[in-house]
Amino acid sequence: MEKTKEKVGIRLWLIFIIVGLAGQFAWSIENMYLNTYIGYLNFTAVAAEKFDYSLIIAITTALSAVTATLTTLLMGGLMDKIKHRKIFICIGYLVWGIATASFGLLNVGSSTALIPIQMAAVTAAIMVIVIDCCMTFFGSTANDAAFNSYVTQNTKDSNRAKVEGVLSILPLISMLVIFVGLNGLTTKDGGYKWDLFFYIIGGIVSLVGIVALFLIPKEDKVAKSNQPYFRLLVEGFKPTTIKTNKKLYLILIAYFVFATATQVFFPYLMIYVEKTCQIANTGSSFLTSFAIVMAVALLGGSLLSVIFGNLADKYGKSKMIIPTLVTYGVGIFMMFFGEYIASDVGRTVYMSISTLIMILGFVAVPTILNAFVREYIPKGKEGVFMGVRMIFVVLLPMCIGPFIGDAINGVGGSVYIDDFGVKNNIPSNYAYLAALAILALVVIPLIFIFKNNIKEEIKNNGNKE
Repeated sequence: MEKTKEKVGIRLWLIFIIVGLAGQFAWSIENMYLNTYIGYLNFTAVAAEKFDYSLIIAITTALSAVTATLTTLLMGGLMDKIKHRKIFICIGYLVWGIATASFGLLNVGSSTALIPIQMAAVTAAIMVIVIDCCMTFFGSTANDAAFNSYVTQNTKDSNRAKVEGVLSILPLISMLVIFVGLNGLTTKDGGYKWDLFFYIIGGIVSLVGIVALFLIPKEDKVAKSNQPYFRLLVEGFKPTTIKTNKKLYLILIAYFVFATATQVFFPYLMIYVEKTCQIANTGSSFLTSFAIVMAVALLGGSLLSVIFGNLADKYGKSKMIIPTLVTYGVGIFMMFFGEYIASDVGRTVYMSISTLIMILGFVAVPTILNAFVREYIPKGKEGVFMGVRMIFVVLLPMCIGPFIGDAINGVGGSVYIDDFGVKNNIPSNYAYLAALAILALVVIPLIFIFKNNIKEEIKNNGNKE
């Protein structure tokens, strides 16, 4: 029986794109720039007050992952209880933007004025960690719990992959917009205008919170859940729930494998392209070799991933999951050879192609997996199960993958000095082989998923006869 295609209306597309993109602007700050900002705080401190940069980064990353997961679980459960999402999206984005902008108030000077003691740089770094946890709380409430469950509630099986295809490219678009339009504010040539950088991004996020108040339709009045709040929170961890929703947890295990493999190399991607593969990021021209590689990868990967989403809706997600994983695996494998190409032009061309294929897989695989997750989540419990999803997709992979990558990078022994005078390991190409080996483990949950699907198909055909 052919599935009836249900179109997503213009207003709903605007909600998905505007609210989704604003959220990704804020997450890009945390994922791409917060570590650099902490390095800047250390760089501007006097010699006697410099802190352990790597330790502060590790603490920030770990606390952020834990905060995001716990927040999504707790606040998602609350939303499932009271049956409302809109207010959490609107107020959450408004405060999320304020928290993001507040980073601009922090520097060694303001820290000294606020707390007139020695070690002002350490004080500023600790305040960054505290504000980051606050930012993550409001971001995870508004985006991970409220917005994601809102998307799940307002999409159907026949259009989820298409919607996920669009949502999956928003992080890349946000990276590209910030990198091209605002990155100069964070550089020496731009005068290190970090305060303006944070104010702009924070202002955008808060503005979208206000816009969402009018853009998102009024929610239907639904009776509150009779299930006790704390029972809702543990719902996703019960053996009976896991057994009943076997396909959901198999997909989450596959997602965990993919995310862990990604975390082995992705945090070091741009440094790998520039330092390991020696793709020049300097010169009189704005369009450097590095910019060409990243532009081809981000733009090309984004456009092609939307096609994957449309194909998944047309032919079925089960038929597209293997091609997307193979694409990702091929891209990761190709990245390994980048540094061995002698010609500068040849290396730029090769890295443009290999990074494009890798980014395509990087975006396309979650497009399919997220569509599956939304399909299999029990109705009425979208919020709390988004918290369960965060454990598999964010918390565990971020606590495992980067440490594997860092260990491999440390074995090489090569270092580079960044703009703030900090010694860092040059990323090793062997991290890509390690990531590929981990990614291969995704076959195990997929085998069980396909077996389960075959059993259901046979059962359904038997019932028809």
